[in-house]
Amino acid sequence: SGAHIFVTLLNIAMIVAGFLIAYYSGGLWVKEKSYREQPIVNFKRAFAARLQGVHARSSEPFELVYSTLPPMNAVGSEFVRTPVVRVDKEDHNLDLLNDVIHISLAFPIAEDERITQVQAVFLFSYVLRNKVRLDIEAPILLDYAAGVPGSRLTVDGRMRLAQANPLPVRGGVRTLGGESLLPLDRVVSGPELTFSRILAEASGKNDTTVLAPMRTSWDLAARGCDPRCEFTVTVTVRVPSEEVH
Repeated sequence: SGAHIFVTLLNIAMIVAGFLIAYYSGGLWVKEKSYREQPIVNFKRAFAARLQGVHARSSEPFELVYSTLPPMNAVGSEFVRTPVVRVDKEDHNLDLLNDVIHISLAFPIAEDERITQVQAVFLFSYVLRNKVRLDIEAPILLDYAAGVPGSRLTVDGRMRLAQANPLPVRGGVRTLGGESLLPLDRVVSGPELTFSRILAEASGKNDTTVLAPMRTSWDLAARGCDPRCEFTVTVTVRVPSEEVH
C-alpha cells in the first residue's frame, strides 16, 4: 500500500541521513584524530620556588624558599625570602587570548649568598573549548643547576599539552580530577609540602603541560651588589596553537 511504501522510504531516508551527518562531521569510522586550537591560558598567580647555593665566606650551603601556599612558608619560615612578583601578558592579535605570559620573581639576597640552583613550579589554568572541552590546572616545572653562582635565570619556552591518552570528544567539560598542587581549601600536612612531592605529583599527571622547546640562560653573579642584591627568575611562556589528539 501507499502508506507502507511511505514508511519504508522514510526509514531509508532516516538511515541515509544519519550516515551523511556522521560522514560530513568527520566522525564515521574515526577512532582517533587531531585538530588545532589555541588554548585559553592564564597564570593563577600560584607558585612555589626554592633557591639553593653556598655562602661565599664560609662555603656553607643554604636554601631560600617562598610559596603562595602559606603553610609551606610556615614550615620553612627561617628560610623564607619574599620575592617581588611581576606578571605581564601579551595578546598580539587582540583575540582576547594570551599569546605570551611573562613572570618575574626578584628575590632579595645577601651579598655573600651565591645561588647555584633553582627549583620552581608555576600553576596556570588551561582551557580548550572547541571539539574537546578541557579545563585543567597546568603546572610548569623548573629545575636548573649551574656550576657557578648566578644572578639571573631566564627561561623561555612554548607551552605544550603532554597527553598520555587521546582526549574524549563527547561528554561535558573534562577536568581530569584531582586537587591543586598547592591546595588552599584544606589543611596541608608536612610531607605534602616538600618540593620532591610537588615535582613528583606534577610529573605524574596523565595529562599535564611542559615547555617544549625550552631555552635557558644563566647570568653570572656580579660582585659588589651591596646594599641591593637580588636573584631574578624570569619565565616567558608562549602559548601557540596546540595540536590536540
